[in-house]
Amino acid sequence: MVRWLFLLLLTALPAFAQDRDAPRLELILDPRDTAPFEGEMVLATLRGTYRQSITREEVKLRPMSDFDWVRLGMDRWTDERVDGLTARVFERRIAFYPRRAGALEILPITHALQVLGADSGREDILVRSEPVALTVQPKPSGVGDGWLPLRTLEVSDSWDVDPAQLADGQGATRRVVLRAFGATPEMMPPQPTLRQPWLISFTPPEERNFQVTPEGPVSTVVWTWKLRPVTGEPGVIPAITLPWFDTGKRTARSATIPASPIGYASFSANAASGWQPIGSPGWAFWGLAGLAALSTAASTSRHRAPARDMFRRVRRRWHRRVLLSRLRRLVRAGEVAAARKLASRLLEDFSGLGETERLARLMPADRTLFGAAGNAADAPPLRALTENVVSGMKESRSGEERVPAA
Repeated sequence: MVRWLFLLLLTALPAFAQDRDAPRLELILDPRDTAPFEGEMVLATLRGTYRQSITREEVKLRPMSDFDWVRLGMDRWTDERVDGLTARVFERRIAFYPRRAGALEILPITHALQVLGADSGREDILVRSEPVALTVQPKPSGVGDGWLPLRTLEVSDSWDVDPAQLADGQGATRRVVLRAFGATPEMMPPQPTLRQPWLISFTPPEERNFQVTPEGPVSTVVWTWKLRPVTGEPGVIPAITLPWFDTGKRTARSATIPASPIGYASFSANAASGWQPIGSPGWAFWGLAGLAALSTAASTSRHRAPARDMFRRVRRRWHRRVLLSRLRRLVRAGEVAAARKLASRLLEDFSGLGETERLARLMPADRTLFGAAGNAADAPPLRALTENVVSGMKESRSGEERVPAA
């Protein structure tokens, strides 16, 4: 009996060794507490384990009728011990977006490899993952066409001038920036139309881009409007509500672009004067009034603009110092999300900084907010966020500055 068992063991060992050395590829979904909704980001890791010498490789992820997908960054190759032996491990992060509800299946993924054979020749092999089943919930009832499942949505609103204090004939530029964590640029809503019968509006093309992190894409959308009142009478641009769904808290939420007054300062000044003459003025009165008006206009044309510019510069510097002080307090308190939002707002007020450089200066906060938990120790200290903002503001002083919205 013992002899038979020994013979069976000798027979099974080569098969076990061969199976252990065979290349393996598997798609591993990130663990989650609830089934995803349609359109919600589903994170996964494609992991390959190889003991062959690989000279060339290519991942082939074919189009799927039930899923959209996004590759999250560069592939990662490491040497690890698997089943007691050293193996070459391949990993790629992927975000899947189910297009519909129901019992769906992520199709097999192919890894095409060229390996060195026993006689140093090159051999092409295909390694396929198993299909992965996924149950997807329908989107909640009542959301309509505004279904936007995200992890986080950040909205900033800024003007190049005070829209309620425009000079006669002056226009204003409004800039709204949306940053969404967990969505691709194509998923973001279209730019709203700001149309009023008393307002002339021009809408330049919107900007859409995104960056990837191991925990999902971060999409940025920039909307710009150039606006000018038709008449001097001030009006109010209505607020705009952007509904979205918080996938972390599993609840519907909304972000608001606030209402904003716009009009000429001269109209408000004339309406507030409220001057009324007493008695019946004669020719002498009207002559003196005309001379006074002419002298006032001449004096104002020489001195109003420099005084107004100086006041705006002082107010801008004071407001910037207040915001920087608030940013330092948020950093010391560890309020990462609030600190990033305020830092982004400060950097947006300097036209000398491009979008790429601005995102690079926000990286200390982004690594803390969006980075993988295993890389938290490698993240730069949060206090570097304040240093990046201050240096960026100094480097942009030669460019045009815009007063931050209060």
